[in-house]
Amino acid sequence: MITLAATVFVVVALYLAKGVLIPFALAVLVSFLLAPLVSRLERWGFNRVAAVVTVVLLALGASGATGWLLLGQAREVTTKLSEYRRNIQDKLATLRGAVAKPIEAALQTVQTLGSDLDPEPATAPAAEPIQTVRIAEPVRGTFGMLRDTLRPNLDGLVTAAMALLFAFVMLMRRDDLGDRFIRIIGHDRVLVATRGLEEAADKVGTYLRRLFVLNALHGVVVVIGLTLIGVPNALLWGLLAAILRFVPYIGPWITATCVVLTAFAVSPDWSQPLLAVGLFLVLEVLSNHLVEPWLFGSGTGLSPLATVASALFWTWLWGPVGLLLSIPLAVCLVVMGKHVPQLRFLHLLFGDAPGLSPPARLYQRLIAGEEDQAWLVLRPELEAQTLEVVYDSIVLPALSLAEEDRQRGAFDEASEARIEETLRLLLDEAEELHASFASKEASAARPPRTGALRVLCLPARGNADALAACMLRQVLEADGVEVESASTAELSGETLDLFESRRVDIVCISAVPPSRSLHVRYLCKRIAQRFPRMPIIAGMWSLEDNEHAPEVRPAILAGVHVVNSLREARLRVRQLAETARAERAPAAAVDVATP
Repeated sequence: MITLAATVFVVVALYLAKGVLIPFALAVLVSFLLAPLVSRLERWGFNRVAAVVTVVLLALGASGATGWLLLGQAREVTTKLSEYRRNIQDKLATLRGAVAKPIEAALQTVQTLGSDLDPEPATAPAAEPIQTVRIAEPVRGTFGMLRDTLRPNLDGLVTAAMALLFAFVMLMRRDDLGDRFIRIIGHDRVLVATRGLEEAADKVGTYLRRLFVLNALHGVVVVIGLTLIGVPNALLWGLLAAILRFVPYIGPWITATCVVLTAFAVSPDWSQPLLAVGLFLVLEVLSNHLVEPWLFGSGTGLSPLATVASALFWTWLWGPVGLLLSIPLAVCLVVMGKHVPQLRFLHLLFGDAPGLSPPARLYQRLIAGEEDQAWLVLRPELEAQTLEVVYDSIVLPALSLAEEDRQRGAFDEASEARIEETLRLLLDEAEELHASFASKEASAARPPRTGALRVLCLPARGNADALAACMLRQVLEADGVEVESASTAELSGETLDLFESRRVDIVCISAVPPSRSLHVRYLCKRIAQRFPRMPIIAGMWSLEDNEHAPEVRPAILAGVHVVNSLREARLRVRQLAETARAERAPAAAVDVATP
């Protein structure tokens, strides 16, 4: 309730104070855009005042020249509209004949059928004559008419002047304002506040500069295209397209509508309007699907949902200016959510980072029983990375999450069996995919074999440990190691007999957390008592980003090599193989020398 009340209070405050907040937000936007130019002039030897004044005057001059050019072109368009009256009348008549007449005929047919079906209407009494009433407005003076005409323009000019004044002050005092913002956040959060300010300024400034370049190129292409089509005043429409494209979603289509209507009025046939429509459609498709993804990439850090939601919210709150400011404001909010723990939900909701980590995504698909979706999580990673990396970073963490929930009693037997079966299928598919990649890379060097050593992968206790042992087997076999997996999860006399019936040189015990340290220690003791010289590797597969993961290096037993990843296990096996090979070499030499 407190959070809801605070949210309502902030929204109401934003709405009531929009007269001050809108110029302030525009000023922040302008300062982000002009700050690099000020910094560049300062590096060239200008002091702060001269640099800020020069940049502001250049911005005012460019804006004034653009406005003057727009007014001149607009005046020329309005004076020529009367010349195109005949074209407009002809096209309206054509449209009326193609659309209005069939509709009028259909309506007349419906009315005729209705009159035939209705009974004869009763004679209505004579209606009283209707008296006409005229409302005379009071005559306004010249000052009143001028005030009503200029009021909307004056409001816009006042907002622009306030924004320019705020921007000037921000550029002059940007270091001091940054220090004050850090002071408000708190002395203990200097690092967080500094990083937040730098990231927000970098993302918003980069977005605005790239958007400015994109809009300028868009305007140039519009001018060239309309000139080739033959639409008059192409310079006006190019400038208008470049300016209105700063307004998301609706800006480009406002320009397109004006251009198509002008072509409709000017052209004696339908070729120019259709070509104008095609021009804007092609430009928008190319811009939205090719140029913008290449130019912006993930620079704003916003998801598509965030851009739409931000546009709707700020337009509802502040009107058209809110739509103009929606994306920069959303970027600032997402950056705040990234660095301020209390606002982290903003970064999770509207940021472009995935909602779940790859291990959590895989685990969620396993819980839902979506085998195909689980494979879609793994396949792109397997195509881009090695089997070992994917298992270490995605599959083993997901398996640890499942084992943790299983030990809490969150699964029934059917769910547990389904998850286990799905994981086995995924591991088989991953092994086949890796084998196909290895066969295609015929020219690649094969992994060196570790000698004649045989490794036994022994699950510590349950099914999760057996799945992890299967992953270890695949990784070691891909590295050229001869591996055998035990068929049971519990250590028994039959399992110990494998050490004697089949020559085993290294034992790798596989254990998935949590709560496996005591059982692994027990297994190591049993093996060490019967085979004192047997090298033992204890794989305590830990989940680094899980706060419930056990300790990284648990005390198992003296002489036992504890590893926490498949990569570390593979390197340890290779190290033991090299040691064993070095120990066997003198013994072989002695055997050869003995007659």
